[in-house]
Amino acid sequence: MLNRLANRNVALLAKAGEELTPAFAAFLSPMAVMALALGIWAFCAQIAVTESFPIASGVLSDWRVWMLIAGGLEMAALRFRSQSTNR
Repeated sequence: MLNRLANRNVALLAKAGEELTPAFAAFLSPMAVMALALGIWAFCAQIAVTESFPIASGVLSDWRVWMLIAGGLEMAALRFRSQSTNR
């Protein structure tokens, strides 16, 4: 009996994952665009096109970090989208 319940729970979790994957991917692309905008802003602040960037020090003050974050988020979104279309 316990084994049947465990199998049922695993099946429900798999189904929930299939339903949530496209929704999660839909949120990752706008987050990537926001990170890209922050990267462009940080780059423009570094070359003195804009006055300042709100994050003055630390890791997140570098434009390259924001570009890496944007790329990573978009790659994750593409992967989640491809997983949802394969099923």
